Amino acid sequence: MKIGIVLNPASGRRGKRLFWSALRRAIEARFTDLSLRETKGFGDAARFGRELADDGADLVIAVGGDGTIGEVAGGILKSHRPATAFSFIATGTGCDFARNFPMSRDPAKIAHELISPSVRQIDAGLLTCDDEDGDTVARHFANIASFGVSGHIVRAVNAARRGRRLPGPTVFFFHSLLQILRYKPPNIRLRLDEEDIYEGPITAVAVANGAWFGGGMKVAPDADVADGLFDVVIIRGAGRLKVLSLMNSIYSGGHLKSPLVSIHRARLVEAWPIGKAAVPIDSDGEAPGQLPARFEILSGALSLKV
Repeated sequence: MKIGIVLNPASGRRGKRLFWSALRRAIEARFTDLSLRETKGFGDAARFGRELADDGADLVIAVGGDGTIGEVAGGILKSHRPATAFSFIATGTGCDFARNFPMSRDPAKIAHELISPSVRQIDAGLLTCDDEDGDTVARHFANIASFGVSGHIVRAVNAARRGRRLPGPTVFFFHSLLQILRYKPPNIRLRLDEEDIYEGPITAVAVANGAWFGGGMKVAPDADVADGLFDVVIIRGAGRLKVLSLMNSIYSGGHLKSPLVSIHRARLVEAWPIGKAAVPIDSDGEAPGQLPARFEILSGALSLKV
């Protein structure tokens, strides 16, 4: 069995890095045909994922945070062998994609399960948007893409240095609080499956394949990564105090009871800004660009081995 590993060496706190070290030893003891690539910057994980799949890997494993996982998955999907089996070891700040699956923490058991022929087909998302230079970019995502205040939060989290020493949920909560206090809701137009659904101010819109984002916020509690649909959560614009109160309830999924929130399901999501305010996008914890944007579900596109 030929295994390719894409490692983000900067990802995770000490405990997660120690877990990966133990797991790596367990994998090396069981498999001899290994190829390890370490990322140094944005885009490396996608390139390595594509190259490993093209080179004939039977399984490509992403080791890092949600951004690394999403990039590697996208690289595989852009390769000549998009059905290549994919797996991941979550070591990042948020680790939200991993929350969608029951995961063992026993390195020996995980290494043994990699031999299993069992593969689950799950969905992926394809985002097309404008980057900050106005160029059109296309990016796959495995978990959630969103826009609004969440785009500002992700930029702040990724730019922070001191927060890297804190637990992921703490980092996200701190920057969520700070960005909400600074946020002015922009107006947008939202279309789902070619039907106009909403026009007006937003706090955030989540286009969810998985259920969690933001370091443990259960923004789309009923999302299923294999149902062929996005769960689209609209959080309308409101005053700062209302948004801060609502944010606390997202961790339990209680925000869906708020009149500010509505949830829809769709295969295609399109959004445009109204006015001159930039509306930044978050895609699996990375910042690829801003509205206007198109989000398309790719049903059963990823061959996942957990």
